[in-house]
Amino acid sequence: MTMSDKNSRTLSLLTLNTLGTPFFAPDITKRYKKIAELINEENYDIVCLQELFSYYHLLIFRKYLKNFPYVAFCPNPLGPRGGLVIFSKTKLTDTNFFTYSFPKEASVPFYAPISQPGMLISKCRDYQINIATTHLSSDIEHDLTPKNRLYALIKNQLEECANVVKRYAKNNDSFILAGDFNIAKESQLYKNFKSETSLEDIFISKNKPTYDPTRIKYFYKAKEGICDYVWLKTVTKQVAVAKTSYAFEDQYILSNHKKSFLSDHIGLLCTLSVNE
Repeated sequence: MTMSDKNSRTLSLLTLNTLGTPFFAPDITKRYKKIAELINEENYDIVCLQELFSYYHLLIFRKYLKNFPYVAFCPNPLGPRGGLVIFSKTKLTDTNFFTYSFPKEASVPFYAPISQPGMLISKCRDYQINIATTHLSSDIEHDLTPKNRLYALIKNQLEECANVVKRYAKNNDSFILAGDFNIAKESQLYKNFKSETSLEDIFISKNKPTYDPTRIKYFYKAKEGICDYVWLKTVTKQVAVAKTSYAFEDQYILSNHKKSFLSDHIGLLCTLSVNE
């Protein structure tokens, strides 16, 4: 898809799973401060964060992301529902949260009802594009098969996510969906989701693992692999992918002088061209 420079402008989006499990994630406050400082220095327009579970840690980002005056999330008793937050330099409107259900036949981890996994959606008013982020339930095998105990749960979450995407598409709304899906690119669940939604995986040509358990020493260790995605659906608004890259691949010096990776995930960064 090509567009005239005179009729389009760019929109840059970053998505990152922040490794934010309260009380358990290592150096969480210090990592969050560094992540926020680095984001604030960059020329991002939209930032989608996952695993931001407490209001205290949300406050850290709000304090340091001075260039991002608009924040979208839905409240839970302890923090943002689903651990999902969207920061933006331009106004966000029509925020909605769709909570995934728990099928009777599914194995449900104890933490899932507490965090209430789902899908957070806001409209970026200046661009008239829906921005959504999600984090599906975690598992230790991203390449899920029906024999996996969490297969039924994650399959159900993907189906409910797909239904939301299709509902917005019926309203002729373009859609960007970013987050941690906990499914491998080679898995049947990935293929089914892509087929069902007609979404474009804009990182499909890149094969760098987005999750690596060796980045930060932590008790939770899933298989290394690609499980974070940015999906695009163009309807009335024509949106083209101008550039894709990674963020926060390296180690940084934290305020305690410790050198550390900022998460067990790396960030996905994309620049999009949007017609006027």
